[in-house]
Amino acid sequence: MLESLIDVLSKAYDAPRHWDLLVGLWEQERWFDTPHQRRAAEIARDALAAGGLAEAAVVPFPADGRTRLQDWTTHLAWECTDARLSLGGEVLADRRACPCATVMWSGPLEPTEAPVVDGDAFGTIHPEDVRGKFVLTAKPPREMKQRVLGMGAAAIVSDFLGKGVLFDDDTTKWCNTWADGQDGWYFRTKDAAMPGFCLSPRSGATLRKALAANPGLLLAGRCRSRLYAGEAQCVTAVVPGRDPSRELWLYGHACEEGADDNASGVSAIVEAASLLASLVGSGALPRPRFTIRALATEECIGMVAFSTQHDGLRRRALAGMNLDSVGDVRTKENPYQVIFGPLSSPTFGWAVAGEIGRRVAERSRGEWHLGARYMTLVSDDMVADPLCGIPSFWLGPSGHATAGYHSSRDTPDVCVEASLRSSTLLAAAWAYTMANLDEASARGLLAPAARWLDENVLPSSDADGAILRRWAAAGAMRDLARWGVPTSVYEPLAAAYAPAGADPLPDLPREGRRLARRQWGAYTFETLPDDRARQFSRWSDWQAAAFYWCDGRRTLAAAERLARAETGRMPEGAMERLAEACVEAGLAEWR
Repeated sequence: MLESLIDVLSKAYDAPRHWDLLVGLWEQERWFDTPHQRRAAEIARDALAAGGLAEAAVVPFPADGRTRLQDWTTHLAWECTDARLSLGGEVLADRRACPCATVMWSGPLEPTEAPVVDGDAFGTIHPEDVRGKFVLTAKPPREMKQRVLGMGAAAIVSDFLGKGVLFDDDTTKWCNTWADGQDGWYFRTKDAAMPGFCLSPRSGATLRKALAANPGLLLAGRCRSRLYAGEAQCVTAVVPGRDPSRELWLYGHACEEGADDNASGVSAIVEAASLLASLVGSGALPRPRFTIRALATEECIGMVAFSTQHDGLRRRALAGMNLDSVGDVRTKENPYQVIFGPLSSPTFGWAVAGEIGRRVAERSRGEWHLGARYMTLVSDDMVADPLCGIPSFWLGPSGHATAGYHSSRDTPDVCVEASLRSSTLLAAAWAYTMANLDEASARGLLAPAARWLDENVLPSSDADGAILRRWAAAGAMRDLARWGVPTSVYEPLAAAYAPAGADPLPDLPREGRRLARRQWGAYTFETLPDDRARQFSRWSDWQAAAFYWCDGRRTLAAAERLARAETGRMPEGAMERLAEACVEAGLAEWR
């Protein structure tokens, strides 16, 4: 069944079309401002429509810096047509030559000539040290921005690069964090506007040498930009199923500057969906039982926006697959991963992806490698939160930097056909298989699914963790009930992992307070005072895992024990602090 499906998809795969789309998207996304992101969205929409999908559309949501969606605040729209920094007659940074030379959401700067000072040389910075001056730093630009807020600095100039694959002295780091306060990512109305420039190490060395020789050195700079209330967008289209009441989602984020991260993911989604639409349209594949939806969003906020504003569609979704950074070269030691989790939301889709991926990897003859890894999902795939209800996994690299990550080196040159092809085939085959799951196909998949669960979900170094993982494996099998598969088909295998109706762990505390969440997904705590919000992170795996277990029925102590078993860590007393912060922020209530 799977082999014949992969055969059909492989023969229809159009590598030149896929490559042209990736490049076309990247040519817009590399500028990473709102008008270019809109044009990239239109390109993706048009490609989906040309591929034969129905209902292809650009779906807007506010980019006004204040709209709240779950616990996320949308960012302001931003446009930057030109930015330049020069030392005498030597250009140090030029956005037209290297878009990454400008910090994302950089504020405007009228043509200015002013002294430059080394901000890192100050223990404590006083306003007179930086007022009206360019402030140089070897650290990420936002760190220096926080140090000089309200002091009247002309602009931040950073030659930070850090470690990365393919980085060299001419690489410029992309900065997409420019907000104030906790985590400091998306720029909102309450954040302070300030110009920011990023230099390559070579340009940074030139500037530092000149500054050492002449402490009164003058720089000339300008930034033609504007921050405004506008629109961001998602892109969506469907391969209609015979029964449109349920859907399978292929999704990934757009709106980043890289070809691998993540024009590769968006182009793979479009190509996978187009393959299926064209094959169904020609009769080479029967129309799927359920609808398959393709989605390109903006990282995190886009998935939150789409799933919040289209609640009816969210409720239709049976499972999801997130494609993020799927184009560069991976080795056997550093493979792509089926990244599964959270354990509170297991799905049969994990094992199906693992089995299809194994077969696709074998066909690549050593050019594409795939492993598996647990992770609590807190990015686009936070829709896997049981309160949202779209069990998901992420196809992408894990624990290793991608080629050119978040820098000017993330160009189409880092992407290879083997990775693009294999990722697309896995996505298309997974979506079509899951959209057609029924009793007959489930019977054929049970044995390989059990092998995958045994090899990848069960291993644990902790006693509680081992029990919890067996419960999750049982849940993945019992997930087949949502496809209408009879209990008698999967229950013998599921019961071998954990009895039906069993708690995730034995002897969970049943007395005590219960936290009932009002909003799903990773929590930002942006509505709390900064000193409170800084105690938490939206990217914390144990924080997210703990919240995902809070369903209003389990006690707080039970959620803490489950999160510790799932992630292997939970600081003492952290659960109580998290819960109190949730209630304070209006995200949950006590029961």
